[in-house]
This record gives sequence, structure tokens and C-alpha cells, in this order.
Amino acid sequence: MRALAFLSWALLCIAGAARLCPAAESKPRPFDSARAYGYLVRQCEFGPRVPGTEAHARCCQWLAAQLYSCADQVTLQRFEATMRDRRLPLTNIIATFNPKAKRHILLCAHWDSRPTADCDPDPANRGKPILGANDGASGVAVLLEIARALRAHPPARRVTIVFFDGEDYGPDRDAMFLGSRLFAQKWSESPPEWAVLLDMVGDRDLRLPPERYSLSRAPEIVERVWGAAEREGCKAFVRESGPGVLDDHVFLLRKGIPCIDVIDFDYPHWHTLDDTPDKCSPEALEQVGRALLRALAEDEAR
Repeated sequence: MRALAFLSWALLCIAGAARLCPAAESKPRPFDSARAYGYLVRQCEFGPRVPGTEAHARCCQWLAAQLYSCADQVTLQRFEATMRDRRLPLTNIIATFNPKAKRHILLCAHWDSRPTADCDPDPANRGKPILGANDGASGVAVLLEIARALRAHPPARRVTIVFFDGEDYGPDRDAMFLGSRLFAQKWSESPPEWAVLLDMVGDRDLRLPPERYSLSRAPEIVERVWGAAEREGCKAFVRESGPGVLDDHVFLLRKGIPCIDVIDFDYPHWHTLDDTPDKCSPEALEQVGRALLRALAEDEAR
């Protein structure tokens, strides 16, 4: 299946080259890497954003305020989940740009952080919450900067940015991906034309092969984003099949929302106390942000 998916993608690249090339002349919106990195650091300054904590509540308010200053519409999709005999207050934060446009694009990331450092090399740390600089804050930081870019240069498409809550609660899969499950369950309109999930995109040694489920289920979107990345000179995006990752995009795909996951899962600090801002870089965030803004500009030029 992996080989077949990669072959299908390769054939799609060849067949779609003529259609994609004319749009390469479109000019993408600028991306400020320093400001994006500042968004990452600010999230971490709240502390671990674990549902049910004060840091989580304060960060939610801050994220909503950033989007209120940029978007045409902001919706707080509040819900509760019972985990370990505890009721958790959760919030998906949804921002919409140009809501009346017929053509629709969805961009998303999760904003919570994991309550347990279950992969920490020190067993004494494994019950502590992680800061989640890369695993959570990096994708949000890129999308906050994209939101600022869309405010300065309003999109021709309807663009929805969603920050999912409860993605990383755990410890098992049934207690994870809470926000994307709820979002997919509540979705009642036609699916967007394409959607992208960002997760763990701030690694200083960023390397982004296409995620396997994305390559299998939505190869045309993989080509849209990886092709745009190449035309922007974003070398972190590589043309080889990566691992399959159970992530928020899977629940969107099950709902019929065509979504891919941009993720660097080869991250030694995953679910450890070492997932801190110094392991991330403005340059990594910039590559992902520029690739998405190029993809959006090329879409608008068609």
C-alpha cells in the first residue's frame, strides 16, 4: 500500500505539472519568521497548556484575542470531555477569513500540550506535563502568522483556521484527538476543497516527508503543498514517503474532509520535558509558513 500510494503520487506529479506551473508566478504573502517564533515562545510562557489548568485557560484567551484582531469571524467551540473521572473544559478556536466566498480552504493545528512526559528518558519526569514547544505551539505559531498575513492581504478564498484542543491528552488514543473528533462530528456543510494540518513543524533539524495517510488519501493536496514548497525553495520538504501518523487529520478524512498532515515525527524530544523553544527555530517555521502561503497564492491564481 505504501509503494502504491507513492507511485500514485509520482504519477500525479507528472500529470499535474503543466497545470501547476502557470500558478508558480503568483506572489505569496510575506511570512515574518521572527514574529512566528515569538508566537511560539509566548505560548510556552503560559506553561504547559493542559486542559483544566489555569495556563490552558489563559492561553485560550490569548489565542482568541490574536485571531479576533485578524479574522472576520471567530468562534469558540466549547465542549467537555470526561477523562479519568474528571470533566475537562475544552475549546476549539475557529477563525474565518472572507466567509462569503464559495471556495474554501481549511488550515489547522492543535494548541494543547500533553499532561505527561511519558517518553522522557528520566522515569521520574514521566508524570509531569510537557511544555510542548514543537508538539503543539509550532503549528499554532505558523498559523497565527498566516492569520496576520491574511489580515494584511485578505484572501480571495474562504480560509478557516482551527486550533484543536485535547489532541494530546492521553495516555491512550481514546483520550486523544478530542477537538478534531468533535469538530468532525459537528461539521455539516460541504467539505473544503483542501485542508492542511500542521503538527511538530518547528524542529531545528526540520525534515518533512509526506505523511503516509496523507499520501494515500489525498495525494493531490500533498503535491499542492510539496510543489509549492519546492517553488519557494523550502528544502525541509522532501520527496519521499514518511511514516503513517495517527493525528487530527485522520478524523477529518473520515468525515470526508480532504486533509493532509505536515509533520516531522522524527523528533527526539517528543513527549519529554525537553520539548522547549530552544529546540525550535524561526527558520523552520518560515519554511512551513512560506510553503502554505505559496500554495494559497497559487490556488488564488487559478
